[in-house]
Amino acid sequence: MKTVVILFAGFSGHYAFEKSFGNFSAYDSTLLWARAVHESVGTVVCATKENAARCKAEARKNNAAVTLIEKDAWTVSALLETISHVCAERGADAAVYAAFDCPFLNNAVTADLLDAHKTYVAEYTFADGYPYGMTPEIIDKDAAGILAALSQQKKIGGEIVKRDSIMSLLKTDINSFEIETVLAPKDWRLYRYAFECSTKAGFYSCRAVYDSHCDTDNAEALCEKAVRLAAVLKTVPAFYNVHIEPVEEGSVVYSPYKVAYEKKYGTAPSSQNAVRMTLEQFLPLVKQMATLSENAVVSLSAWGEPLLHPQFIDFVKAVVAENGLSVLVETNGLHITESLCKEIKAVAAGKIIWIVALDAATEAMYKKMRGEAGTLLQATEAVALLQTYFSENVYPQFVRTNENECELESFYRYWKDEAHGGNVIIQKYDSFCTLLPDWKPADLSPLERNPCWHMRRDMTILANGDVPLCREFLFDNMLGNAFTERIESIWEKITPYVERDMNGEREEACRKCDEYYTFNF
Repeated sequence: MKTVVILFAGFSGHYAFEKSFGNFSAYDSTLLWARAVHESVGTVVCATKENAARCKAEARKNNAAVTLIEKDAWTVSALLETISHVCAERGADAAVYAAFDCPFLNNAVTADLLDAHKTYVAEYTFADGYPYGMTPEIIDKDAAGILAALSQQKKIGGEIVKRDSIMSLLKTDINSFEIETVLAPKDWRLYRYAFECSTKAGFYSCRAVYDSHCDTDNAEALCEKAVRLAAVLKTVPAFYNVHIEPVEEGSVVYSPYKVAYEKKYGTAPSSQNAVRMTLEQFLPLVKQMATLSENAVVSLSAWGEPLLHPQFIDFVKAVVAENGLSVLVETNGLHITESLCKEIKAVAAGKIIWIVALDAATEAMYKKMRGEAGTLLQATEAVALLQTYFSENVYPQFVRTNENECELESFYRYWKDEAHGGNVIIQKYDSFCTLLPDWKPADLSPLERNPCWHMRRDMTILANGDVPLCREFLFDNMLGNAFTERIESIWEKITPYVERDMNGEREEACRKCDEYYTFNF
């Protein structure tokens, strides 16, 4: 079976060309892997203008004969049409498709994929259970053309290519294709690390594995090594949860905030003495976030109602001014206005996500869950107004408790209906390490405990600059202060806790916590 290797170079190439794997870069390693693909009739690199010249120059240094196809931007249909055309032009039966920035693409698993593809006359073959970046996708020459046409029918052909674009397209009509799978001996996907170098986090993970002197040719050994390295599982923060406004409206039954705040500081969060983060304090933090993480989500809603902050819009502007950062706002919706929506859309369209806490399907239940501040009707109208301006980035939220579980189905059916936006978030109840009563209607925790996602990916910054180990600690167990220390140094202080957690040695509060398996971004 003749094959042609298609390397997609449309992602950020900032780290792809770094010589951080011995004398090789991720791109160099990918070219070496491509040479070993069985019965290959050549390698084609589909690159954006940003990467094209470097891809060509580095291929020449590696004595790799590649054909470069350059476009300003690669859409899903353009990629699939190119794969179909290249296969026909070169007489290849199938394309072996991978990204150009994956240093650990595995020859043995690739051979298994090709064998399965040929044996079972598949149209598409992939490996399941391995982390992203270890295995390619195999696409039949005829299937590529069919998929290109399907992408136009499904109106996603014009979308820019993502790492999962082909599989996402297949899922829209999956029963129409002959699909084969090569299963990994163990499912490593639950750790959510990826061996790619378009992001700082991915690059750090790859470099940590390489620096561990693991046998990178052995897929199973490499994966097992990776899950035992804190430097792989904890790279840079993906989610910053920032407390900008002290006041929390109403009496939310699942929030320990007001009681914990008063206990810690001796004053109510609604008092004049309560601390509010200033814009001047926030601006240097945003710069540090952008430098440390490069790509991250910044929530302005760690505690309190962020829209009550008089400079809320300026906080949003500060975040979206950084290329790799986007904003999350979790709100009760009671202060959403048309003028607010217009002003924020003008600066943050496409870079902001709204979550509106509803927690009920009836007014009576809303009062039980959220107290006397506002009504369900007001919050529902706020969702509709946000949807007008921010389309698919608005999510009504329902926190499940024993009290409101009876309204879960009606809530879900209403908001999941396309007429009401189609988006919904069903959130598990959090007892904050048993600080609150056990009101969860269902135990969703896994049978085996995984390393805590929040210590590995999140950083919470309180209004006074204090940084707790985790949001679950509320106002205790502070690691440092972001106003007086660099957030990078505070982030490093979390690493020993992650290492102990990976070894089953946990803080007392952590042992009581069941948020470890929940995932933000």
